[in-house]
Order: sequence, then structure tokens, then C-alpha cells
Amino acid sequence: MNYKELQTKYTQVFDFISKSRIKDALDTLGILCNHCRNRDLRTQLDEHADTYLNMLKYAFELNEDPQQEKVYDRLTKAIIGLADDVKEDIIRSNNLLNYYKLKIVPETLCDQVLSDLTRLIDHVSLQKESDSEADSQRIYASPEYKENIRALFRIIWHADKLRDTEIQLVSRISKTDAIAWYDKCILVSALNLSLIRHFDSNKIRLLFDFYESGEKQVWERALVSLVLGLAFYDRRIVYYPEILQRLKAIQGVKQVNKTIEIIIQQYIKARETEKITRKIQQEILPEMIRIKSKLEEKLDLENLLSSMNPEDKNPEWETFFKESPDVYNKLEEFTNLQMEGADVFLGAFAMLKQFDFFNEFNNWFLPFYKENEFIAASFDGISEGINLKQFGEGIERSNFLCNSDKYSFCLNIRHMPAFQKSTVMELFNMELKAMNEMAVDDELIHSDAQTRIIITQYFHDLYRFYKLHPLRGEFEDAFRLPLAIYESEFFRQWIDDVSILQNIGEFFFAKNYYREALNLFKQIEDHKKNHELYEKIAYCYQQLEEFDEALAYYRKAELVDKNRLWLINRIAWCYHKNGDYEKAVEYYLEAEKLKPDDLQVQAFLGHVYLETGDFDKALKYYFKVEYLQPGNHKVYRPIAWCSFMLGKFDTAVKYLEKSILLDASKNDYMNLGHLYWCQDQKQKAIENYRLSLKASGMDIEWFSKVLHDDSKYLSGYGVKPIDIPLMIDYIGLSAKS
Repeated sequence: MNYKELQTKYTQVFDFISKSRIKDALDTLGILCNHCRNRDLRTQLDEHADTYLNMLKYAFELNEDPQQEKVYDRLTKAIIGLADDVKEDIIRSNNLLNYYKLKIVPETLCDQVLSDLTRLIDHVSLQKESDSEADSQRIYASPEYKENIRALFRIIWHADKLRDTEIQLVSRISKTDAIAWYDKCILVSALNLSLIRHFDSNKIRLLFDFYESGEKQVWERALVSLVLGLAFYDRRIVYYPEILQRLKAIQGVKQVNKTIEIIIQQYIKARETEKITRKIQQEILPEMIRIKSKLEEKLDLENLLSSMNPEDKNPEWETFFKESPDVYNKLEEFTNLQMEGADVFLGAFAMLKQFDFFNEFNNWFLPFYKENEFIAASFDGISEGINLKQFGEGIERSNFLCNSDKYSFCLNIRHMPAFQKSTVMELFNMELKAMNEMAVDDELIHSDAQTRIIITQYFHDLYRFYKLHPLRGEFEDAFRLPLAIYESEFFRQWIDDVSILQNIGEFFFAKNYYREALNLFKQIEDHKKNHELYEKIAYCYQQLEEFDEALAYYRKAELVDKNRLWLINRIAWCYHKNGDYEKAVEYYLEAEKLKPDDLQVQAFLGHVYLETGDFDKALKYYFKVEYLQPGNHKVYRPIAWCSFMLGKFDTAVKYLEKSILLDASKNDYMNLGHLYWCQDQKQKAIENYRLSLKASGMDIEWFSKVLHDDSKYLSGYGVKPIDIPLMIDYIGLSAKS
């Protein structure tokens, strides 16, 4: 059995359980047990099967069991847990995943690590009482301490079920200040990875402990990990009342609600990272490269120093940038993405994860802190005049790079020549100063800015691990969750604030996730009835091409806000798409009264009349569009077509030729061929048909279909039906010659 087959069967078990098909779940689990090395797992399965059989007998043959529901829930919970254990045994027994080799951690070593860290916590706690902070820092920097933290990371990550001694130690760590904050962050990430890899309610309990400790940087990561973990195992949470109780305990807390909102928003942004990276690589960077090469040519940069005073301004700059306004739009778009927390640097740093530093799994999650030894090692050989302490503090405070990328940046500098290091640091120091000034301003405006930054950077760190790590194909990807986290059981148990639901819905709406936005807007409809909500629900339906539902909500909004041009246009559009042309015209004409010279209204009236065959009226509106916007050459095509339908051949030819001069298409040549053929100018018709076929990429299938479809129009002007297939073959043969 390979890993893909295992995953399919494993998923089937949960699908059957969710549909209350316990026998099918047991049978599927039996197939998996045949591949297990641990025979105790088969014994457990047989016991569960016996319990279920007895339960069925009690239900239908003997007296009804008053404990039936409790027994059923306990059995379901046990089957789920057994499925997890069976999966792990098959992976280990068959070496299905390479990184599982790291799971071989001797129990004696585990016990030694736990013992060492327990003693260390006791020791540091005593030192802190005597105000010996420097001694604590020396301990944190010691190789023994760091190795124990790395070992504990691996122990937690690779534990299927945490042992009591491990639970006790990690719980103590969550409450003590004897362990450095950045190492607590690492251990939270270990719990995060471990929980997603193998369910254990104790891992969730410990994440709650870290969250409730309230320690900055730590609690934010713990809450992110809770949201991901609870969403990942949403179908099984109902069987763990202790988890539901912890959720209920913090339900309604304003800070929690707001932070959950931030987490879901940042999760959605993280899911868009690949799309953003493609946009940067395919649109923004090429534009920057293009402007660079054009500047070099236009400004004669190679000769700039020899021919000009360095203090003079080039008089051509202003003219040049006026010619290239699009680059400003691209830069503004990049800046806006960056400011709202989008992951714009993945592509830039993807190749900088090859350093030995990233061979340690825990370093992918290590927060950047100015005291760490990697800064000093990276900047060895820096010339005098560079303030390393200031640089370390600046990059730690920087909000625009995630922790993983900060380390990549520093490690990359290590491999530069000394003079380049100094130059890069000077430039980066200036950039950091500007960025950090912006960050301070942002903190003054937004009280939750720091929380958002920490969560954003943590998501970026997680995304790099799951998408860039060499063994990424072997991990359960935390970013494969559905976007609709708000529909999960844990979310319903946790969030009862309508304004949070609306904010998340608005975020989905702004990101064009219309199905998700619609689901949330519908949930709050009973609480907040207003025309704007109705309009947004209608717009979601419209974008999903569910026009009847869209119309129903647009009409609701119309009762409250009847004279808005935007609303009337949308109603008309939906009637148009539904094929109710009479109602569409009615609303477009109403819009025309409100704004007689609105180009959109004029164009859509032309479209509706065109589709209903009223070419006279359509032509009137298209001519008005041309009059109002003379530079809009796209209106030439519908003008030409309406003229053709009305037999106004000279007008049709005139507008088609204008269109071809500006932006020729295969359809332009096709329609011009029709016009000449209808006027019995066969040679001109043949010439344009050949151009049409050529413009289509010699797609004879397309050419044949269009000519057959348009034969009904041609026959009205005297073209014989028999000539249509003959023309198709003639053009096809002549094209081959």
C-alpha cells in the first residue's frame, strides 16, 4: 500500500463516520489493519466491532439501552482514534514517508531531555528571583540549552499522543518565564505541526495554555495554531466536551473575536500567495525591467557621468514618466498588497531556503530576535561605521519581512564580499528606518496593529515551511483547509458576534470570494436588514450567475433605495442575462432617464435591442455611444453588424474597415467577407475569408461552423445555400496551396 492509497482509505473512514455508516467505517478500517505490523490494533478493531454488534442487538432485539447515545459517541470517538493509530503504524511499518525516520527518538533520550529542561527551569527561575538576567541570557545562548529545545521540538512534533511527563513539562513551560519567549514560540509551532499530523486533545489543551498565558508573540501563534487545528479536525470536536468547554470559556471575549477575524483574513491572504507571486513575476517585475531598459536607452545612462553634472536633473525624466503611467499603477498595487499583509516576497526568498540553517526543522519557525548568534555570524567582516546592534533591532521590528525571510536575508549577506555587505547594510538600514517609521504611525492608529503583524508574519513562516521545505510533499498541508472556516463547528462554538461575521463576509466580498461572502451575508440577514446588505447579497448571486436569486434581492433593495442608478443598472443586467428582454429594456430606459448620457446604459440598450432583432433601435444607441465617446473603436463592430442586418452595406463596410485598421480580428474579416459576398463581389469576399481563416490560426473547424451559422443571414441577401459548403471547401483548399 502506498501513501496515496492509505490516505484515500483513511479519508473514507471519516466520510463513513460523518454519514453515520459505522459498519462501513469498521470494514474499511479492517482493510487498513491488514497492513499493520502492530497486531494490537486489529484486536482493538475487533473489540469495537463487537461493541457495535451488541449495540445493534440491544437496539432491535433486547430492551432499549438508556446509555445508547453515550455508548455510540464513545464508540465513534474510539474508532476515530484507532484510525489515526492505524495510519501511523502503516506509515512507519512501510517507510511511506522519509521524514518519519526522524521519529526514532529513544525513550531514554526523551526522558533525559525532559529531565534537563525541568532542572533548567528550576535553575533559571531562582536566578530571575535574584535579578541575574545576564546569567539567564548566557544559559539561553548555551549549546546544551539550544540542543534540548531542538530535541523537545522533535519530541512534540513526532509524538502521536503526548505522554504525561511531556504534557506536564510543556504545560509548565507555557506558564513560566524561565524559558525564552522565542523558544516558547518554537514549541507552539511543534504543537501546531504535531496536532495536524496526529490528533491528540492534549495538544489542543496545551495550545490553550499557551494562548491563555497572554505572552506577546506566543499567544498569537497559539491562537493561529488552535484555529488551524480545530478547523482541521472539525468533524471530531463534538466528541471532546473538554475542548468545547475551553471554547465556551472564552466565547464572547472581544479580543478573541477580533483576533479570530484577523486570523481568518490572513489565512485567506496566505491562500492567495501563489496568485500574488505569479502577478508580481508576470506583471510587476517585467514592467520594472521594461522601464529600466527604456530608461537606460532614453536617458543614455552609460554616458551620464561623463557628459553631465551629477547634480543636474535630466529634463527628459518628467516626459518619460508621463509616457509610462502604468508603472506607477503597478508599484502602487505592489505597495498596497504589502501594506495589507499580502505575501509579496515569497518569490524573492524562495531560493534562499537552501542554507544549512533551514536543515533544522525548528528554525523555519524561529522568531527573529536581535540577540541571536546568526546576526553576528552573518555580518562578520563588516567595515567600521555600521551599527550592528541598531541593524539587529531594526530588522527585528521590521513588519514587511516574515521571520523566515529575515534569516534568509542575513544568511545571504554572509556569502557576500565585505564591501557588498557594507553597501547592502547601509541601504537596508535606510529602508528599515522608513519602514519602521510607517509601522510606528500604524500602531498609533490601530491598537491591534501589532497583533495583526505577528499573525501575518507567522502565516508567512508557516506558508514557507509547507510550500518550500524539501519534504513538503510528505506533510499534511495546513493550507488545504476549505476557505469556509466560518462554517466549522469550532467557529460556531467560539464566535457569536454578528459584526465579526459581517467583517469576515466583507473581506471575502472584497477578495471576490462570492460564495463564501454570500454564505456569511445570509447568516446575518436576520440581524441586519438594510439595502446595502441586500445589494451585496444580490451582487454575490449575480457574480455566481444565479440571476433569479440576484433579482429577488435587488428588488428588496429597490424598495428601500429606488432611485440609485447603480441598482437599476444591475436589475436590468440580470433581466438581460435571464433573457427577459422586455424587463431589461424597461429598467435600462429608467436608467437612461436618470442619466441620459451614461455610456454603459446606451451600450446595454444597444445590446438588448441587438439580441431581440430590433436593429434600427440598436443602431441608434450604438451611434450615440460613438458620438459620446469618439475614441471607442470597439463600437465599430456592432454598428457594422446592425448596418449589415439592415442592408446598409456601405456603412457596414466603412465601419468594419475602420475596425480592421485599428484592431483586426478573425471575425472582422469574416463579416467583411459576408458583406462583399452579399454584394456579389466574390473575389473581395474570398480575399477576406482567407484573411479570416489565417487570423484564426488556420482553424478550418471554426471557419466552417461560423459560415454555416451565418448562412441564414447570407441567404436573405441572395447567397444560395449550396454555395456555403462550396465556399468553405474552396477557402480550405486554396489555403493549403
